[in-house]
Amino acid sequence: MEKEKYIKPIKDLLYVIAFLWIAHILSYFFPINQFGIVPRESTGLIGILFAPALHNDFSHLAANSVSLFILGLFLITLEHKRSFWIIAAIIILGGLGTWIIGRPGTVHIGASGVIYGILGYLITRGLFKRDFKSIIISFVVFFFYCGMIFGVLPADSSLSWESHLCGFLSGILLAASYGRK
Repeated sequence: MEKEKYIKPIKDLLYVIAFLWIAHILSYFFPINQFGIVPRESTGLIGILFAPALHNDFSHLAANSVSLFILGLFLITLEHKRSFWIIAAIIILGGLGTWIIGRPGTVHIGASGVIYGILGYLITRGLFKRDFKSIIISFVVFFFYCGMIFGVLPADSSLSWESHLCGFLSGILLAASYGRK
């Protein structure tokens, strides 16, 4: 019975990743990548919902798929059913932040904002929740993913560091919110 409560969320996570791959294949036939987040343009607001499903190329998608799966498993382990709402909040908060602070004339796409949101959530949840399981997962995730922290800095103009930063901060905000309850 205990295994069954993890199987459905893992399947759902795999379905989401499969959807990302299907969306990417469709982008070769239809110009859907234009529907990413376009900062401070009213038409760019729809990108808040679509940007996580859109990717530049297969290497971008593959990297995001692996990180989404691994960090998603950690999130499911901690949050079970609440993980869907956490990811939805990261998409909206991180996307809105990217829309506000993003460089003008750019289109921000990719699931990395969501991945950074999950990362921020997992790293800081142990600080706010203060239970053994959360603290251990926070340390493990930090140990293996601490190098990603530099992705929130504006060092590479070809990356959406704004999406990374806003996703990461939204994850921290959610960890603080859920951790105190």
